[in-house]
Amino acid sequence: MAGTVINRGNNKWELRISLGYDAQGKQIRRSKRVTATSMRAAKKALDEFYLETMAAPQEVTERQMTFGDFVELWEVRHNSRKSLTTQETYRRLLNFRILPVFQKCELDSITAVQIMRFIDGLRRNKVNVRAKDGDGRLSETAIHKHYKLINHLFNKAVDWKLLEKNPCDDIPKDERPKPNYHHYPIWEEEDLQRFLKILGALPDTKTNVKHKVIFYLGLLCGARSGEITALTWKDIDWKNRLVHITKSQKYMNSRLVEISKPKTAESVRDVYVDEYVLALLRKHKESQIQYLQEKGYENPHEYIFLAVHLRNEELVPASPSCHYMWLSKICKAQGLPHITVHSLRHMAATYALNHGAALTTVQSMLGHTNIRTTSIYLHPLESQKKETAQIMSSQFKEWRDGGDTE
Repeated sequence: MAGTVINRGNNKWELRISLGYDAQGKQIRRSKRVTATSMRAAKKALDEFYLETMAAPQEVTERQMTFGDFVELWEVRHNSRKSLTTQETYRRLLNFRILPVFQKCELDSITAVQIMRFIDGLRRNKVNVRAKDGDGRLSETAIHKHYKLINHLFNKAVDWKLLEKNPCDDIPKDERPKPNYHHYPIWEEEDLQRFLKILGALPDTKTNVKHKVIFYLGLLCGARSGEITALTWKDIDWKNRLVHITKSQKYMNSRLVEISKPKTAESVRDVYVDEYVLALLRKHKESQIQYLQEKGYENPHEYIFLAVHLRNEELVPASPSCHYMWLSKICKAQGLPHITVHSLRHMAATYALNHGAALTTVQSMLGHTNIRTTSIYLHPLESQKKETAQIMSSQFKEWRDGGDTE
């Protein structure tokens, strides 16, 4: 936190800000009395007071703002307003690697050279000496996340008039870290057809029906796993065969779970399902009602997919990773290539496009803001490549045999 708020009663609040310690080890502190109608309003006043104090000339603040000081301010003014999982992700990046290097540096003294030296260090240093894959170093995508956060922080400092320029702007564009997104593995048509037959032959136990529904919502609609596990029965439009995707489950661990809006405004969308999926949903609902009655449990939020275990004595939605173990077990038993749950989203995009869907339709189905993001989800299928080669081969043969092309 950038400081503390003390309630003095009658809508009077005292704001206190620590500016570190002087040469004698005495704490440097600033305070201010304000009138505010709520704690939230008082905290907003604290933010403004902190920014005002830190932006004051050096003879007033007695020292320059450090990078660590700014992160405290940014935490209050910006990060605390983000989703819980975003907050936690940013804090992890800062606390593990960024702050140990830059915390005590004066904010306006950090240069592009220092930032690039930090990036080079991320590339060189091993972070997991026991890693079975790779060499234990961070991936370029992970390094890009660190750089992106640093760049974001300096942009905020410029926006808040604490810096005149972002030092990241001085890094040549071709030297800035870039993500190296890998394509998720997907099944070729032969493997997918085989799995669908295996899936159809499985007995309709409670567990199997639950995972069949999750599988088809991922494969047919391209829904994210967090979006699927956040679904409620109110989100199903039985008459029009629609699923309303309006929220997503952000799951960091069993103690940090959040149900909130999806990633972007475009992610709030309606997706169509077929009668086969609706029939599976009806079976799953019947099984769930029976389960709730037998256990004496309540499902007040009407989640479609419930966790096996209670959390704080309450029923909660299944974690986004709940489908992975079930899917992996079947794939291993049947000798099918390994895929992830997110692979279903990639397959939804790939197969939709290869069977005649427009790219903009696929973009809408996936809930992407930018069509360039959608292109990342498109994989070439071997059958399509063979078909294309055959078409070209036939054309070339016709030209060879016919001689004149006119």
